[in-house]
Amino acid sequence: MICPYCGKEMNEVYIQSAQQLYLNRNRPRLIASGDLSSVGLSKFSLTKAPFVKAHYCEDCGKVIIDLNEDGIAVSRRKRSSRK
Repeated sequence: MICPYCGKEMNEVYIQSAQQLYLNRNRPRLIASGDLSSVGLSKFSLTKAPFVKAHYCEDCGKVIIDLNEDGIAVSRRKRSSRK
């Protein structure tokens, strides 16, 4: 992928975490989980570390994540149905 900021080739990288990755509109809390407005960036798995594929430009320090790439299920958090 070509960097839209500087026009140079970007490296394919993986952003990985010990917990599921979320895109939050609110500042993260002590417990690293998404709130109801969060968008999941990685699939949850008990056997594999959550990750998302991205492109990184070493020259300008930008990271681009294509949420539709590789069929990663981007999901919104839902309120629990428990009462």
